[in-house]
Amino acid sequence: MSTVTTKARQQAKQPPAAAARAFWESAQQLASAAEKVVGAPRSALVEGGVKSRSRQTGPGELAAELGYLSDKIDEIRGRLAATDRRLISQTEREKAEQIMSKMVEDGALLTSAAFVERSKFSRQALSKALKAQRVFYVEISGQRYYPDFFLDPRYERRQLEEVSKALGELPGASKLQFFTTKKASLMEQTPLDALARGQFSRVRTAAQGFAER
Repeated sequence: MSTVTTKARQQAKQPPAAAARAFWESAQQLASAAEKVVGAPRSALVEGGVKSRSRQTGPGELAAELGYLSDKIDEIRGRLAATDRRLISQTEREKAEQIMSKMVEDGALLTSAAFVERSKFSRQALSKALKAQRVFYVEISGQRYYPDFFLDPRYERRQLEEVSKALGELPGASKLQFFTTKKASLMEQTPLDALARGQFSRVRTAAQGFAER
């Protein structure tokens, strides 16, 4: 079991406020340490990681630990963004909007009219699906856009809708990020890739964890 995973489980036993305080204190230390090694050669990173462990560890395991940590930090960032967008930097917001705008240009995000036409949803049915959290949209410049993967034959729509429900009341942008971002818990696959490979249960579990943090 990785050191990161072990510490995460130990921290989970603490009261939420105490665990959160411990996290932010650790985050400050991690950020300071990361600044010192970000430009270090690969050999130094591996050597340092191996010497810091009590058992034999290879580059793959070290990379997996960072992937796990990255997943958790993304989940925490998403939780903060869901409650107060001011906590997310202007640069991050602009980057997210640029990515979504590019998705609109590429046809990966569809207007409401285009989504209704291609999905064969009636507007009433779409409204019910939104209320049930089976479908979601992102808002760009005041206009709603829906992910086209809900219409992609590579995926079972029922499974996509179940995963969307598992993500609960998270904002559409956070849900879109979940579906399209590689996860260490899914062996460095995006949830969409994992669904295409028949790994529905694992994706749903990952979604539940993403929504609860």
